[in-house]
Amino acid sequence: MIVDDVMTDKITLHGLGFVQVQLPANQRLHVWHPELPRRHCFEHSAIHNHRFDFVSRVLVGEQINIDIAVDHLGEPTHLLYLHEGPRSPRGGRPWVPDGEVRMVEKLRAAHAAGSTYVMHSYEFHRTEPGGNGKVATIMTKTWEGQRGAHSSCVLGVEPDADFDRFQWSPARLWEVVVDVLGQQVTP
Repeated sequence: MIVDDVMTDKITLHGLGFVQVQLPANQRLHVWHPELPRRHCFEHSAIHNHRFDFVSRVLVGEQINIDIAVDHLGEPTHLLYLHEGPRSPRGGRPWVPDGEVRMVEKLRAAHAAGSTYVMHSYEFHRTEPGGNGKVATIMTKTWEGQRGAHSSCVLGVEPDADFDRFQWSPARLWEVVVDVLGQQVTP
């Protein structure tokens, strides 16, 4: 069964280890907590891009953003997967193989509560929560492209394309949000 392409659920898990809350005005609240489930292949598949530009403001904790350079000429390290098409009943988009590339970390920056960082569409990155692993950010989309976004997975590792965004109840997810936002929020 295929469900509607648009994520309309107010609160869900994301396979990259955070709670996502849909907000008005092209905004999302993202909340990381060390007890949240992630994709089984997370360590090998955290590098991704977005089909939109965004500004992310750190409200709680420290967010580490790692920019990744993609080299189509070097010895490949990762397989790209295109995410286009309708969402599955578990909330994810299809993982369609889309070529091998070499990926290299180019910049690692820690962003404390109160600071912002910007990501441009189709640029690869990954994020890691710093400190105690509890982080909250507000992400604001500023422009959106038409092509799908990509995830990557280390060559030879099968991606977890069936991660269930609905495996925790909304009530349980809200408890995580309250726990993290109960810390000092920086406006």
